[in-house]
Amino acid sequence: MKGLIIVGSAKLGSHTTALSQYLKGHFEEHDFETEIFDLAEKPIHQLDVSGASTPTETYKNNLAELQSKAREADFFVLGSPNYHGSYSGILKNALDHLTMDDFKMKPVGLIGNSGGIVSAEPLSHLRLIVRTLLGIAIPTQIATHDSDYNKLEDGTLYLANEEFQLRSKLFVDQIISFVKNSPYEHLK
Repeated sequence: MKGLIIVGSAKLGSHTTALSQYLKGHFEEHDFETEIFDLAEKPIHQLDVSGASTPTETYKNNLAELQSKAREADFFVLGSPNYHGSYSGILKNALDHLTMDDFKMKPVGLIGNSGGIVSAEPLSHLRLIVRTLLGIAIPTQIATHDSDYNKLEDGTLYLANEEFQLRSKLFVDQIISFVKNSPYEHLK
């Protein structure tokens, strides 16, 4: 089974990326191949259906990679920092480049991080988008705060909060259970 974690933070080495890496480790413990597509590392061009813009080859290649990985994925995790009470514009743009066929009847986990006031609103907004894309958002979601992380000597962030570490295991277990026992396989 393959999973795709899409990180919608514009900052390299973000808290959302750290949480994604933590979750990736748990998926791999269950022999689920999981890739992280970090939009800060691999930016894509803005959706332009008019064709007025000319994206660079790098942006085109990043988009082709995202679309290919999305089509192969058996599940998704969508991650975003809290940007003004919602999810990031770069994540919205990435989702606009994908289709219902990519998400149809696949489980989707939602994760986010807030630097200021802790808020799950970005995840509530993403839940609506997932439903519109015909994906199935799992019940457990993870909304962390900057204070839930510590830094290694090299500055790399890691999830330190034990409550969220336990919640992460439940989150991964729900996605795995749904992938293995989906009653909707015939609808994909």
